[in-house]
Amino acid sequence: MHREKTRKPLIVFLIIVSIATFCGGFLAYNYYTSEIELYQNSLYDADVAFLEYTPNPFINSAVKIDPYIPSFSRDDALYYFKAPEGFDIISHSEAWDEEMLELLYHELKLNTHGDEIFALTEIVVYAHEDDFAAATYSPSLMGAEIFFLFPAFPESFTIQFPRDTGSIQVYNGDNNTTIESIASSLSHEYGHHYTYYYMFNVEVREGRTLEDTAYARLRRASYFDLITLLASGNDLSNHHRYLVEVAAEDYVQLMGSPTTRIVEIYLDVRQRLNGVESDVVNSRERNAFPQANMMLPLAIDVPGLEAYFYSFINAIPRIPVQPQQEMTLQIKRNEVNHNLTTGHRTFVHYEITWNTPYRDTIYTLAFYDPQNYLETARGIKTVLPGQAASAIIGEYVISGLESVTWLNDEIAHGFKVFFVVAQLPDGTYYISDKFEFDFDFWE
Repeated sequence: MHREKTRKPLIVFLIIVSIATFCGGFLAYNYYTSEIELYQNSLYDADVAFLEYTPNPFINSAVKIDPYIPSFSRDDALYYFKAPEGFDIISHSEAWDEEMLELLYHELKLNTHGDEIFALTEIVVYAHEDDFAAATYSPSLMGAEIFFLFPAFPESFTIQFPRDTGSIQVYNGDNNTTIESIASSLSHEYGHHYTYYYMFNVEVREGRTLEDTAYARLRRASYFDLITLLASGNDLSNHHRYLVEVAAEDYVQLMGSPTTRIVEIYLDVRQRLNGVESDVVNSRERNAFPQANMMLPLAIDVPGLEAYFYSFINAIPRIPVQPQQEMTLQIKRNEVNHNLTTGHRTFVHYEITWNTPYRDTIYTLAFYDPQNYLETARGIKTVLPGQAASAIIGEYVISGLESVTWLNDEIAHGFKVFFVVAQLPDGTYYISDKFEFDFDFWE
């Protein structure tokens, strides 16, 4: 009697549980099916908005117009390297074989990174030189599937979730045959990947501008009149003002590979007139231009910016080997008079000097015209440790026994903004106070 009474409630309980499980599974199946349908519809709308507001691909700060996108298929590739994180590194260039692709992988890993590296789908090295781009980045959205094994659900029941991914394209592989030659561009494009993954992913999905993001507030986008649209490739005269490009450049400064700190030697007019040679011609290497837009504060000088970049991953910012100190510039006008066969001539040049508060540091003097930044910004002179911190601009002249030789660098006219970048031994960049000078007013 006692045992039979306990069996009946147990059987009833099992029947109730089975019915509840079936009903719950049925309702859950309908719910998740409707949710998947809604998600798929929203994903399509997001993709449409993404393509509308975000041209593919993004281009780096040196680009002149929209880059040519080659139509090579993966079957045309010459070499492959599979990264342990899952992404592919593909080469269409004979110069970038498996060994070089593996070196490229290790160079990429020198850029500070977190879990976002698993969302990188590929790096492609193209052989030819593109007319407009050194490298590009293409963001995208992919659906990640999760499989559920539950008796009440259909077999192979899955739910999809959006996943932010991206790919990097590197051009001119036949000529840029060293890691050093592509390190800066690679870091910049990975900066797009990092910032899109952590900072702008919601805006990218929904096709919104970036004006309300935490990064835009830290960078004071409205104060500096930065462009917060996602697209940047079609407005070349303002390319350096797009917030997405500023963010990628901040990444290189704050988290970029040490290889991006390679120094180029700039020569002033006096050195060039005296026969000193250099391969640098109107370039913007990072020892003179740590970021594409030098009208903005450097990343290290923006309160809270470095901590924000590092807040997404398990890493801490490095501490500079020397604390920041004040650097100031002075300018002095000089005249040299000569009687030429064509008559009396006055040559005017200017000497710019600055203090050097950092030990074992490389200093580079540069300038820009704020009214025509992209066309004018360039480096003037690089000063190595132990060398005098001075540079000559303007019309410099050397007189011989029977001849007079001069050279004009075309800098000393109109309004200019001068600055010195100090590159410390650990790669930290510090900048001097900006020195504004109107040569027309002096004349």
